[in-house]
Amino acid sequence: MKKILIGGMGTASIEHMTLKTHQAILDAQKVFMRTAVHKSAKEILKMRPDAINFDEIYNKSNNFEQVYEKISNEVIAASYENDIMYLVPGSPVSAENTVSLIVQKAKQNDIQVEILPAVSFVDAIFSSMKKDAAHSVKLLDALQLKTDDFDKNCDILICQIYDNFIASEVKLKMMEYYDKNKTVYIIQNGGEADARIKETVLYELDRNFEFDHMSSLLLFKDETLILRDYRTLEEIMGMLRGPNGCNWDKQQTHSSLKRYLIEECYEVLDAIEKNDCGMLEEELGDVLLQVYFHATIAKEDQEFDLRDIFEAINKKMINRHPHVFQTNRDFSPEKVENEWEAIKLKEKGYSKSSESLQSMPKQLPALMYAARVQDKAKKAGFDFENIDQVYDKLREEVKEFIEAASTMQIQQLKEELGDLLFSIVNVSRFLKLDCEDTLRQATIKFIDRFSIVEEMVLSDGLNLKEINLKKADEYWNLSKIILKEKYKNEKK
Repeated sequence: MKKILIGGMGTASIEHMTLKTHQAILDAQKVFMRTAVHKSAKEILKMRPDAINFDEIYNKSNNFEQVYEKISNEVIAASYENDIMYLVPGSPVSAENTVSLIVQKAKQNDIQVEILPAVSFVDAIFSSMKKDAAHSVKLLDALQLKTDDFDKNCDILICQIYDNFIASEVKLKMMEYYDKNKTVYIIQNGGEADARIKETVLYELDRNFEFDHMSSLLLFKDETLILRDYRTLEEIMGMLRGPNGCNWDKQQTHSSLKRYLIEECYEVLDAIEKNDCGMLEEELGDVLLQVYFHATIAKEDQEFDLRDIFEAINKKMINRHPHVFQTNRDFSPEKVENEWEAIKLKEKGYSKSSESLQSMPKQLPALMYAARVQDKAKKAGFDFENIDQVYDKLREEVKEFIEAASTMQIQQLKEELGDLLFSIVNVSRFLKLDCEDTLRQATIKFIDRFSIVEEMVLSDGLNLKEINLKKADEYWNLSKIILKEKYKNEKK
């Protein structure tokens, strides 16, 4: 059976290579080295002058993905003719993409692979730092670094910082998470007598130091609060609700926080309306605070915690988007919405659409509540066929309301006014207008016009309460002209 043996070249010198690897190099029919740019390469070439390296591929390829793909393909191809030995710097199981690809491709081609244990660069670096590597160490690859990889609760070791360009990229990623003055350690030739350890601050990482293939970066876990970490808010809420926390925060309950959640949501809408991204960022943070607040209270009561919230919403989004996560169908927005509603009914265990209507929160703003109910009824197949039918219904409700108003029977008047408002919402829905937003805009427009009217009345030495309807109407029409000109100039 074809076989590939994979071993480590040692972290720096050949002295770090295991005896088993040393013997395997001598016994192998053919030997490959990922690179000869390594301190132990010269000694290996003395043992096996026929050893082949892949540095030419590095020189000719545009990116590391191409390099790894070509190396793995050549190793697999060579294994069809000989039992081979493939050597990598350090350990084969520490940040070695070529090894992962070779293992994957060997399995597909029925090729046996054996990986020999080796001293890794992690061992070498922590021995040079005289630190224990067994506690909360996170190993990251500089070539695949993402901001979310960082964790203040772990020691972070970043490898594959081959040059100063990569070091600059690493610095920029890290500064998205850590403070620019965070202490970091650059380690070169880890584990060797000539190991270099340079302590510096993050923003100077790529200055006054020449990085090479033997360079790594180490930083220790942070006891301070990292403000750009999404987990920090949970930590802050725990402190605020803790024994030495804030008396006001400790006093709050799910019920007492209700009004704050509603207020914060409306402030988000206000930021969107004003097209103010700075304000939107702040207000979304305030909404998120409410989520964390409720989650902290629930955790204290052993009901649920943030992880449960994350799990529930992730499950919901995956389950309600089968066209994305289960099949590859391109649904129209309308089809997606209908599918969503059908899946939701199934999730809730509803057998009838009316159950879904009855379950809707009755504390929603009335116009929004009416629009949502009408929309759900439409999805169930209960709706007008065209806008003319909606207009006919509106005329009918106006007539019934006027008739009820002439009798001044309060209960009947209230009922007919409700029907009229419900029909107006229906018109808005059919015309694809947001009735809540439409009424809000009309109210804002009224306030703007009223402010101008009041200003003109006062400047004429009059009082609003003293002018008659005809005069008020003149001022009102004039305010419309003034506002129209103002909006026209603003657009310019």
